[in-house]
Amino acid sequence: MQVVVLDGSAAEDEVGQQIRQTLLDRCAVQGYTVQTFTLRSCKIGNCAGDFFCWVRSPGQCMVADDNRTIAAAIVAADVMVYLTPITFGGYSSLLKQAVDHQIQNIAPFFTTLNGETHHKRRYERYPSFLAIGWQATPNPHTEAIFRHLVWRNSLNFYAPTTYCAIVTGMPPESELAVQMDAALTAITRGTTMMVPPLPTLPAGVIQHSPPRNALLLVGSPRMRKSTSYSLGEYLMQHLAARGIATETVLLYPTLNNPLKLQALLAQLDATDLIVLVFPLYIDTLPAPVIRWLELLAAHRRNHQVASNRLVAIGNCGFPEAHHLDNALAICAEFAHTAGFTWQGGLALGGGEMVHGEPLATMDGRVMAIRLALTMAAEALAQGQPIPLLAQRRMRQRAIPVWLYRLMGSIGWRTQARRWGMQRQLYRRPYRTK
Repeated sequence: MQVVVLDGSAAEDEVGQQIRQTLLDRCAVQGYTVQTFTLRSCKIGNCAGDFFCWVRSPGQCMVADDNRTIAAAIVAADVMVYLTPITFGGYSSLLKQAVDHQIQNIAPFFTTLNGETHHKRRYERYPSFLAIGWQATPNPHTEAIFRHLVWRNSLNFYAPTTYCAIVTGMPPESELAVQMDAALTAITRGTTMMVPPLPTLPAGVIQHSPPRNALLLVGSPRMRKSTSYSLGEYLMQHLAARGIATETVLLYPTLNNPLKLQALLAQLDATDLIVLVFPLYIDTLPAPVIRWLELLAAHRRNHQVASNRLVAIGNCGFPEAHHLDNALAICAEFAHTAGFTWQGGLALGGGEMVHGEPLATMDGRVMAIRLALTMAAEALAQGQPIPLLAQRRMRQRAIPVWLYRLMGSIGWRTQARRWGMQRQLYRRPYRTK
């Protein structure tokens, strides 16, 4: 059996090193062939969100770095293994950077899976999926989020078998070996993973005084041309109309600029209300946004900071908004971990309908979106959390699912035609058999 391991741990993570070594030892005992990618040593750029791996170079990322080697190894493998510290209930940013590039291994067109919209297969077969996460102490809430994310990924990856193992603390080597054996046995025997429930998001019920200022953080690589920016700016306009000082920061350019990053962290310390907007990438937040959350949490551990407030707004390309539930749960867990007051989140399905256009100039299709953001702004301006009615309004579908899928298919073919690729949209560059 061919096993490919994606190690998303940091160099100083002793628990991660122990888990990895034990897993490799148990694979050797079983006679499995293992290919390991230590992601902190790999050269992988952030996913650009341009979908060129679907329409310009179908099945292959345009960036020729280690992401292509990993994608090819996954297609050839029998089992794909994720190793990661549990980060606010999700994956580490190191692992997620590699995961984001796995969209090249599926096709752009839509299908129905588990009663909801997903992308079609690109390859005839996909590997089984084993995820191993670890955390220092027991935390049922983060464990539930992690298991739910693994299950969501298994649907999009068409994994024939999925298993999730969670290691707590630093167990003895013998105990760890038993856990790894159980995980490998479950994968090889085709054990079906039970659908894990996602924990209920904690309600932001604390009443605050009205915020003096608000900062919009745009977590999209498309920056000011993104749907994330359109949603966030509309909310900011309505907060400003209620007397709140607003400002917008694009997150991606700050991550590789230490001076900008430190300035942003200091600015956040003095901000009453922080609004994070982002697109959904492979069932959760994009890797750079997770990296930013990691840095912000570390900063707040080392500084005495008042409990300011956090709101998150996510959008996805699927018509069903519930695809964003896991990402918002991670945002809420981050808020709890980093000492923010969580004031709720908004989830928008069918985000491509907005496609970066200013909401104020669009037609009636975005009426529910505008209403939801206006309601959210009114509550937030009074120091209250986002109302449930606003959350429900945002989740309303502007057009039927069948029509959204049809328009999506036409859109992908139109984009591919620009590059002469309309007949190669199902190309399989990594097929070996």
